[in-house]
Amino acid sequence: MNLARYIIRITCLITGVMGLIACTGLPTTDALKVYQLPETRLVQEAQQPYLPLSLRINTPYTGFALSSPRIIVNAEGEQLSSYKGVRWSDPPPALLREHFATAFARYGGLASISTDEHALHADMHLGGDLRRFYLEDRSTPRVVIELNARIVNPTSRRIEANRTFKIEQPLQDMQILHVVEAFGIAADKLAEQLIQWTFVQLQKGNDP
Repeated sequence: MNLARYIIRITCLITGVMGLIACTGLPTTDALKVYQLPETRLVQEAQQPYLPLSLRINTPYTGFALSSPRIIVNAEGEQLSSYKGVRWSDPPPALLREHFATAFARYGGLASISTDEHALHADMHLGGDLRRFYLEDRSTPRVVIELNARIVNPTSRRIEANRTFKIEQPLQDMQILHVVEAFGIAADKLAEQLIQWTFVQLQKGNDP
């Protein structure tokens, strides 16, 4: 009988505590903020010569740190960290793939543009290795994007051309909105250089 009373008291106590928690509420963590890479501002080049070729933009390869959607910060030396409470909408390689595809399509001059998301046939493939896509928090904060680009003939699997591009975009402060904007500017600068280089290389291969 005493055991039964003890169990009843414990049950009532637990029920009371749970009710108190439900009424007062517990502090909740801040919602995770997700940012997209700003849309490209590149426009069609009216004087761009037309090449009757199709181009597929492949997702760049990268290491573990840049394979996640975290916004990476290089504060000192080789140490990497990430912004708390924020992330990209996709991992950086996917962000750049879509940014490049949109930039090439807007720039014009090719028969068609596709990505490896759809695995369509194309005359040439553009891919590479993404080595840096982070914010350097030093005396002068800056966004750094480094890409080793390759143009590959998918039939022969031969590398037709390769080149390393590195963009450094300074920013005034570390506010996240300014950081995201700086990434967008750097991505556009990279896309513009990549487009110009790609057209030169494709033109060489298309000459009779």
